[in-house]
Amino acid sequence: MATVLTVGRGSRIFLVEFPGRASSAVAWDPDLERAAIRRADLRPEDLPDDLVRRLERLAPDTRLLVVGSVLSSRVATRVHRSVETPDVTVLRDARAALPVPEPASERAFVRAVARRSLEQALRSPEEVLITLAREEERVERAQGREERAVEAFLPVPDSPLAAYLEAWNVSRSSLARHHAQLLATLETEARAVLPNLSTLVGPRVAARLLAAAGSLTTLGRISAPRLQLLGSRRRPSPERGPRYGLLYRADRMVDVPLGRRGAYARSLAAMAAIAVRADATTRRDISRPLVARRDRRVEELRRRRS
Repeated sequence: MATVLTVGRGSRIFLVEFPGRASSAVAWDPDLERAAIRRADLRPEDLPDDLVRRLERLAPDTRLLVVGSVLSSRVATRVHRSVETPDVTVLRDARAALPVPEPASERAFVRAVARRSLEQALRSPEEVLITLAREEERVERAQGREERAVEAFLPVPDSPLAAYLEAWNVSRSSLARHHAQLLATLETEARAVLPNLSTLVGPRVAARLLAAAGSLTTLGRISAPRLQLLGSRRRPSPERGPRYGLLYRADRMVDVPLGRRGAYARSLAAMAAIAVRADATTRRDISRPLVARRDRRVEELRRRRS
């Protein structure tokens, strides 16, 4: 009884026949981009027709071994026959029989597969929000640099410098409109992914906290003291360290006296930790009692004497 092993490597699928180790190859697709898509989102109908015809011509008593659970399932569904998993010895002998891959085409295929995987990962709402948060922060910094630069710019009337300033003002206005549109999109996505945290600290701060943590799961596990300092940049100094990071821009922070903002940040971080855990797990709306607690804390700190 002959044995045929089907193993995918790069942009091709190899059929290795035992005994004799005669191997033949079938391409996923002549185009590497399409080949990467077919392999990443493999369905039974995505198997190359040439491969299916070769497998269907096998004798009924031929053992068919397939490497990989996904490929094995798709082959079994398409050719309507039993498929086995090879043991380590058979797999090692089969891989030794495969030809050496061509480096340039294999690198191109690997890049196409990686790009496809990255695109799939970035489609998740969480990754979209992280990307938007980082982009909004970058655009905000660029807008700040432009505003500071124009303050130091001295246009001379009736000169090319004055004309340049007019063109520069148009460019800065366009950047400001772009930032406003980006911020509106960011806030919409933040309220969808982090509804409780966005209501408590503001959607922009919620999105930046998520970007700083790297994932919603990680942010949901962060303790309140660490969340309070998330995003802070401590510089070498004999002075006291930072008391807050990204929470410095949270909602209602400006309503608290300057000397009490550290105390407010501690309280807000504790409430934010509760809010983000709800967003990461139960998805229940607990924002109303948290906002009430936040507002009571703000009023309490405003009544205290410095």
